[in-house]
Amino acid sequence: MHRFFTSPELIDSDRVHFTPEQARQFRSVLRMGKGDEVLVLDGEGVCYHVQLQYLGRTEAQGRILSSSRAGGEPGGELRLCQALTRGERFEWILQKGVELGVTLFQPMLTTRTLRRQPGASKWIRWRRIIQEAAEQCGRGRLPVLAEPITFEQALAEKKGLSLIPTVTALKPVREALQNASWPLTLFVGPEGGFDPHEVDMARNAGAHPVSLGARTLRTETAAIALLILSAAAMGEFDHAAPRADIQSEVT
Repeated sequence: MHRFFTSPELIDSDRVHFTPEQARQFRSVLRMGKGDEVLVLDGEGVCYHVQLQYLGRTEAQGRILSSSRAGGEPGGELRLCQALTRGERFEWILQKGVELGVTLFQPMLTTRTLRRQPGASKWIRWRRIIQEAAEQCGRGRLPVLAEPITFEQALAEKKGLSLIPTVTALKPVREALQNASWPLTLFVGPEGGFDPHEVDMARNAGAHPVSLGARTLRTETAAIALLILSAAAMGEFDHAAPRADIQSEVT
């Protein structure tokens, strides 16, 4: 069954009002009609089973059949502090980060960051990527995309165990994650890596430099590797959660 995130303000008693973009998707892309059913998530942890009642060119409405607690969320807070990087790489990190359970994306400006503040159109695109990824993979909440801040500010706002992969670190990341608990804060540098001064700053702030192995990874590869290892250490891959809305095909 198809899943769609919507604003809680569009849920009124037993009715759901859809956005013009969603109405067009129902009609033109999915070829849906009156009586078809979808799952609607309010982004705050509630999932609604909805039957479509009206489909117009720019408007759609549905009737709520039932509601339940949404699943698909990690066991705790997982914050990815990612240095801004070139467009396609950053978008790939957003998409895969959603699938791997990131609850907050914190873009950072570092000494070696090539890209600076994103424009308004890019910001809209990034939010759409997050929403589409969350709908596809079965998240119950929309991850937060925070405003870009400096590396120093990100260090000041870190929570729980904080890891920062560097090419000079000796401690394997798996060792650092032993007996870890939520929340987790992960720092990933730009294309050129963190400046040595930044690594010292992180260490002094209580973050743990860790190694991701003998090979130097690109920033997007480092982010995904760190997320997978962290999720595995926290038991996120130790159990299955069957969902009736998952379709048979694999995307």
